[in-house]
Amino acid sequence: METLKAKIKELLALNDVDVKHDFALRGTTDPLYWENVMKRQDELMSEINELARKNCTILGREIKFQMADSYAVYVITKVNKKSVQVSWINWCDGWVDDRLGRQGTLDINYAMQQVRREDALQQLFGQKK
Repeated sequence: METLKAKIKELLALNDVDVKHDFALRGTTDPLYWENVMKRQDELMSEINELARKNCTILGREIKFQMADSYAVYVITKVNKKSVQVSWINWCDGWVDDRLGRQGTLDINYAMQQVRREDALQQLFGQKK
């Protein structure tokens, strides 16, 4: 469980990447830098989902809200008896859900329903590549 929490923390730390000013801030001229950050986010999200499944928990699982042609992506960072706390992931287009902002609380039953739906889609269509 500590590994899961550490990976969630690493994923959230990637939210601090500022695409517009990142080259200057990080001293890099690599044009693929943002693409590499997104690849790392994808890797972490996959690792976190796998660890969460193995530990039979929804901690670390993703909740997505459709936004235009993409999603606002959140990760479950705390599980309570009746609710879960979610934190925004600055992924791809960086959409933020108007209702949650960068962090919010959702009913645990809703969160579990979303996780089950993602698992069913995963089984139906296979691994993301």
